[in-house]
Amino acid sequence: MHTSRSGHPRNFQTVYKWFALCALALACAPPLVVREGWDATQGPAALLAASTSLAQFADLTAEAAIELRRGEMRDRGTALVQLVNPDLFRVEVRGPFFTHIFTALLEGDSLTVYGRGMDQPLKGSVHGRLLTTLTGLDLGSYDLRYALLGFVEPDSIVEPVEYPHADHAVVALAGGRQAWLDLRRGLVLRESIPLPEGEVLLRELKEYRREQALYLPRRVEIRQRDILLALSYKNYAFNRGLDAEQLRRGMP
Repeated sequence: MHTSRSGHPRNFQTVYKWFALCALALACAPPLVVREGWDATQGPAALLAASTSLAQFADLTAEAAIELRRGEMRDRGTALVQLVNPDLFRVEVRGPFFTHIFTALLEGDSLTVYGRGMDQPLKGSVHGRLLTTLTGLDLGSYDLRYALLGFVEPDSIVEPVEYPHADHAVVALAGGRQAWLDLRRGLVLRESIPLPEGEVLLRELKEYRREQALYLPRRVEIRQRDILLALSYKNYAFNRGLDAEQLRRGMP
């Protein structure tokens, strides 16, 4: 069969090739994670109750690729995230060639940050302006640990529940937050947090994987205005005996 002047056979071949490539990509993609034992009829309250909580482990270590966009500016690096319950949380960020950018240690409500270009460590409340100065993001009163790890801070549902689709629900939580739920898979996909002066912080929870008995989003995107903070988690380690002294090590 030769190609006509109209080019239809050639166009058909091109479409067929693209279709084959798309089909191959879909075939190679990992299957969507569904919470084991989950039934959509259990409803939104049960789904939120089943979501990962900090109370489910004693300590955690995770590594992530991190990206911060502010308008046209874009920074990339890696983050080592460590947690020891009940109130210690450390994030160490490094840039290209493992250059140390900053380390932040959260103890209860107190945040200490030191790093490149700082003569003295910065100290302040986690709900103050220090975090905003570093990233441009304002988390309001939201728990920093839950925000970065992609967990959903527990709270009660305010009725009524919206159902934009048969297998999806949008729930309002006490304090003005909203959460988007995939009832078919038993997972939280998105959350919005209201901030002062009418601003909104949006978190997208993507690429869920099962880690032991926990369901964790491998990619967490936090957006506010033209700012995006994205963490793509590479691995996790739970309950390895991490202690408070290890998290405080090297801090001024």
